[in-house]
Amino acid sequence: MLLHELFTDAHFECVSSDGLQHSKFTVVVTVNDNQRFEGTGPSKKMAKNAAAKAALASICNISFSPLQQSKFGLITSGAGNGALGGPNSVSLNGDNSFKQNKNFELPQTFADAVGKCVSAYFPAHGTRLLSGLVLLELVIEKFNEVMKGSDVYSRRKVLAGFVMTHGYDVKTARVISLATGTKCVSGEHMSVTGSVINDSHAEIIARRGLMDFFYSQLDLLCQQQQSPESAPVSIIFNKPSNDSSLYTLKEGIYFHLYINTAPCGDARVFSPHENDSMDVDKHPNRKARGQLRTKVESGEGTIPVKSSDGIQTWDGVLQGQRLLTMSCSDKISRWNVLGLQGSMLASVIEPIYLHSIVLGSLLHPAHMYRAICGRIENAIQGLPPPYRLNKPKLALMTSAESRNQTKPPNFSINWITNSSEVEIVNSFTGKLINNNTNTNKMSRLSKQSFYRRYAAIIARLPSVRLRQVKPTYFETKMSVNEYQQAKRELFAAFSKEDLGDWLKKPIEQDQFTLIVAKESEPPSLVSQQPQTVPTVELSTLVSNATSSVGNCSK
Repeated sequence: MLLHELFTDAHFECVSSDGLQHSKFTVVVTVNDNQRFEGTGPSKKMAKNAAAKAALASICNISFSPLQQSKFGLITSGAGNGALGGPNSVSLNGDNSFKQNKNFELPQTFADAVGKCVSAYFPAHGTRLLSGLVLLELVIEKFNEVMKGSDVYSRRKVLAGFVMTHGYDVKTARVISLATGTKCVSGEHMSVTGSVINDSHAEIIARRGLMDFFYSQLDLLCQQQQSPESAPVSIIFNKPSNDSSLYTLKEGIYFHLYINTAPCGDARVFSPHENDSMDVDKHPNRKARGQLRTKVESGEGTIPVKSSDGIQTWDGVLQGQRLLTMSCSDKISRWNVLGLQGSMLASVIEPIYLHSIVLGSLLHPAHMYRAICGRIENAIQGLPPPYRLNKPKLALMTSAESRNQTKPPNFSINWITNSSEVEIVNSFTGKLINNNTNTNKMSRLSKQSFYRRYAAIIARLPSVRLRQVKPTYFETKMSVNEYQQAKRELFAAFSKEDLGDWLKKPIEQDQFTLIVAKESEPPSLVSQQPQTVPTVELSTLVSNATSSVGNCSK
């Protein structure tokens, strides 16, 4: 109605009626004769509504984002109910910045571009979703080629991906990694060699794909060091300065996380159809707000850690104790303190933080903010530089996804930019699927794979050659002192706010050594006999491990 009032020439056209349940119809609205905007939805009416919202956001800067709605306490005009400072303003665990109405909203048109950019890369039963973006057609064609004839693996319930941009220029948007999945490894398939993936939830796998990209960028730095005369390539890192031994992210490079729904855990524990004023609701169940939560083996959803079985042991899990994994909301809050790069890479590069999070559905700004950073902002302290509490911008797609009642598949898919293949992982075994059978081939995103790449990287980069690989993966991670100190401060902040204690996997999972693949084997094949690697000079270590990682130029 608003679009027709403002633009009498607005013309809607349904261009597609074949797709997934949440985006079955695609409608394009044409405004001013030449401006076209797209919307998708489970019905033509909802698709038209989404297209109209996209047009109004772009042309008139009119946002229908939930971050602009007064019921969330974000409207600053006046001091009445729902206004900041009013009697019904939002109050969260230490959420002072949110109540001060700092700009936590990502521009709507940019948020839609990020979400569509990720969605367009994932084929819906052999087709790809239309979008008006400048996409990397060659990469999409290659992706569809790899998935051709594998319609069964195109099924998904949760889709997540990381997009890299230079500032807010949509033309620079590049999908770095994407993933699907909703399950975790079964307790009986825990690995003593780091060769299985424990958590196959989409956002967790997508982040591991981003870590793979970081390693690839460091590989390119190696290539430049060895062959300065080679053709220049685009690298996202600056070389260490005189007062630091860590590589830094170049100015203006942003990383955005898209998830088609709110992450499991604290960010998703609310009723989307009720006016949740939060301050006036004194229901006793609300005491669970902000609590750390865990995923449950062989099930969906999460439970508070205070309801769990406590410390997990290897023999206990094998005997039948449910293997518990921290929720995606909790892990994202962890990334907002420790960074996206992980513990080992923290010895090479400075922490890299999310610039924004874009959701396809179920964005409740107050709950989302609390889950990813607000619940610990008053308790976190003592973080060693350059670690900090990051507060990413938030946004909801105008073409929101509807509730998906289909049964989630028992596999996870991951794709990484510049990769020639899509990996399909059995979520229960954590191993790759090949012709519907399990193999001994481990994923490129497993701990063992990253351990190998780390060993090669620190031997080749000039500024970190003095570092050493410890005898085990666990000791190598623990040797990154600043990262471990920041992690202790994070866990202490959760405990201080009485939100529970971070639940860890059995310690035996990380006490594995570097496995050197045979020269005749592909890099991802796991040697059956682990080889203990003593603490030695890295140049000696990596000369034996090169075959498992590949040349620096690959």
